[in-house]
Amino acid sequence: MTILLTPGPVSVLEEIRMAQTKEMITHRSKELSELYNDLCTRFSKYVNADKSYMITGSGALGLETLILNLCKKEEKAVCFPNGDFGDKMVLTAKVYTNTLPQTIEGGKGWNLERAKEAIDNSDAQVMICVYNETGYGIRNHIKEMCKYAKSKGMFTIVDAISAWPGIEMDMKEFGIDGFVTGSQKGIGAPPGVAMLGLSKEAVERFSNRDDTPSYYMDLKRHRKRFDKDMQTPNTPAISLFWALQKAFDVLDRKGGIPAAIKRHEEAAIHVRKRLTDMGFGLTAEKGFESNTVTGFVCKSPEQTKEIKKRLMDEFDVKIVGCRGVYKDNGLRIAHMGNFEMSWLDTCLDGIGKIITK
Repeated sequence: MTILLTPGPVSVLEEIRMAQTKEMITHRSKELSELYNDLCTRFSKYVNADKSYMITGSGALGLETLILNLCKKEEKAVCFPNGDFGDKMVLTAKVYTNTLPQTIEGGKGWNLERAKEAIDNSDAQVMICVYNETGYGIRNHIKEMCKYAKSKGMFTIVDAISAWPGIEMDMKEFGIDGFVTGSQKGIGAPPGVAMLGLSKEAVERFSNRDDTPSYYMDLKRHRKRFDKDMQTPNTPAISLFWALQKAFDVLDRKGGIPAAIKRHEEAAIHVRKRLTDMGFGLTAEKGFESNTVTGFVCKSPEQTKEIKKRLMDEFDVKIVGCRGVYKDNGLRIAHMGNFEMSWLDTCLDGIGKIITK
């Protein structure tokens, strides 16, 4: 078996994979209503949202859904990208609003001290940021940023696609209006479902609009259909919903959100220590390290290619390269989802053997 240590899709447990094989039901049935209501209700509790929806599509579709429903073309949105996925966030936002992207050096993280001036002087109605910049393995300090932006009267949108449930999240405590994560990341399900969490203010904002620039992603339609019979406005990926429900079951069985955060944090600390003990530098700025993915810097592009290739060829371990400024000489080890610590040690042992030969 190939050990998949990529930052999504992640390895999927057999019981989660097999949940997809149930006999199909119609999307206009009592069974679907029960399934969908269970997913939305549980997710709302997990992230402390006032309302949640599951959208068939990637995490990127979920982020776009939040932006087009919560932003307006004539308004300003201040954005805080610090990597490849932050850049994609900005490109998405530019389609729907007047975007004010900020800049920061590659490998650096955002915190309130660095973002405060832009928040204060942007005259923006919305703030958009990435919680966990997957391309580098950086955890931005979005709690303090969102709380401050909310105090200034802004709506806040957070891309937490590679963060949840491996990193702390409480929408009300953090001051988040729109939250998105993906099924193929930390929850350990197959790809194809974007999970949206919304505040009461966010629901009011999209519900009072008559100019939503989408049909499929118009959250008014999702709200109307859910309120009617706890179903989706269009045919959802029912098999993926079953898998996601089973992934929620696994999460609960293993101790819930607190246990998931602890497990991911301990894995991240372990991986960082072993890599630095081998002499590697880390791509993330100190104090901004991710719980779910660790990037490290190799001596040269040649060593980067050698480690990646030989891990797969000799140890059957799959990892990926970094993005941005470390594209040529950086690699990433993901520790997200239902991984085993032994998998991480197999990978790290392999790296140790490769660099000493």
